[in-house]
Amino acid sequence: MQLDKLNVFKNKELLRSIQFKKGLNLILNSDSKSAKSGNSVGKSTPSRLIDYLFLSSGEDIYTEPEFKKTIPEVTDFLDNNEILVELEFFGFDNKPYIISRDLKTNTKEAFYYINRENTDSKKYKELVSTQIFGQQSDKPSVRNLSHKFIRNTNEKMQNTTRFLHINSKPDLYDQVYLFLFGFTGLELLKEKASINNQVSTKKKHLAAYRKPHKETSLVKMIKPLEAEAELLKQRISEFDFKDNQETNVKELVRVQGEISDLTLSYSKLENKINYLNKSIENLKSSATNVNGRELSDIYAEAGIAISGELKRSYGELVVFHNKVLANKVKLIEAELHSVESTSASVRLDINNMQEKEASVFKNINEPDTLKSIGRMYNDLSSIRENIASTSALLKKIEDTKEAIELLEDTKSKVVDKINSNTVELDSNTELFNQYFGDLSKSFYNERYIFDLNFNLDKEKCEFDIACISPNSTGGKKKGELSAFDLAYINFVNEKRLKRPTFVIHDSIEDVDVNQVFDIFQNANRSNGQYIVAVLSDKLTNEEFDVFKKESVVLELSETNKFFKI
Repeated sequence: MQLDKLNVFKNKELLRSIQFKKGLNLILNSDSKSAKSGNSVGKSTPSRLIDYLFLSSGEDIYTEPEFKKTIPEVTDFLDNNEILVELEFFGFDNKPYIISRDLKTNTKEAFYYINRENTDSKKYKELVSTQIFGQQSDKPSVRNLSHKFIRNTNEKMQNTTRFLHINSKPDLYDQVYLFLFGFTGLELLKEKASINNQVSTKKKHLAAYRKPHKETSLVKMIKPLEAEAELLKQRISEFDFKDNQETNVKELVRVQGEISDLTLSYSKLENKINYLNKSIENLKSSATNVNGRELSDIYAEAGIAISGELKRSYGELVVFHNKVLANKVKLIEAELHSVESTSASVRLDINNMQEKEASVFKNINEPDTLKSIGRMYNDLSSIRENIASTSALLKKIEDTKEAIELLEDTKSKVVDKINSNTVELDSNTELFNQYFGDLSKSFYNERYIFDLNFNLDKEKCEFDIACISPNSTGGKKKGELSAFDLAYINFVNEKRLKRPTFVIHDSIEDVDVNQVFDIFQNANRSNGQYIVAVLSDKLTNEEFDVFKKESVVLELSETNKFFKI
């Protein structure tokens, strides 16, 4: 992958073109005794335009960095003309591509183009992601990756490893560094996270089932209840009926036994109906209240990559999610109708048996006999219900324990696969550090090390720059950063990873002139592209003449500003 040319068109006529080359690419101001001539001429504009093509908002093109106030002459220029920004490049498939965007202060009015043909944002983003950044899935995003390769703010030029926005969550760095250093187990991490979520949910259910009694206590409760039930059955079977009442009372016992069984079944069915109705209500609620951005994160955390044909805008993603929920609701509703039908049938059977019970009652003349046998039967029915509910709870506990065990077994296998991938990550980091250490040794006579460690238990990356003189600032920090980015280009080339081999830097004037020369030399020898904007006053020594002659791709001045305004 290589950047070829940046073009800017004004009202369909070419306004500015920058031809990039392999190695060092310098963006300078014209030599002048006036210090003013080197500032505010647009040296940083090319990097911001490229970043705009990589899906930034473009606000840094027409606003000043400190207070974010608009620059009137630039906004007038954009509002009163049709400006198109275009980047020609060779993708990882070695094919030439052209991506373009209209440059407008209102990006909603800007169109996207591929090979000068109008396209939608989805296809545009997919091309940038795959052919420029080598990213095949949705995480890390193009925007998060671009900050590593386009360092055009003071914050990014002062932070070698923490180049994202200050409020970025740590997991964004995990995604970025695992991707940058060739970790191939990102899907495994998503699977592990999904299993962890399932295990956590199951454990919460298990804790709820175990209140107020654990399974050991429940088992002990059932045995005496069963013994008591058997005793009542025996007493009922041995009950001394009056000769003329025996047949009727036995029939009553049989009918009441059936009513008890049916009532128990009916109770279970009604509980299931209530549960299904609540499930439907919850699903419908989540469909109406879901937020697009939160939803994208939810799918990612659940291990579901929304990419390829499923890659959508936030609005489309909500629609997709709601369709999934609607299908699930239909399945639950189908089950609900079936259970309701069964419940209605059981209720009808209960009514019929109760009518029969009333009929038998009429034929029993001795109330004392009826009371005695009824009392025993009621006790038996209550005991049987207690046994049934306790047994059902025990089954839930055992089923949940078994489900957790199966999930933990699956997780163990996933972790084994992740471990094998972390070995490759460690190997890649070690190779990178060979280049990083050599370059930093060349620049400052100190060997820097990038300490990247993936903590499998926490599922987090721990990273830092280690050297003898920590906490570098100013020019030395930028030299460290240059060594880091050039080392990454060398690392990617050796590993033949599909990752960018270009980097864009800005404002290296406070780097010592000797280190600037070393940086330029190494950049020029690299099999990549080091694009840097710098004041020409920094390059007055004769040793820089060769670079000023062979590596300058753009030279600006007060009379030749980038947008020529």
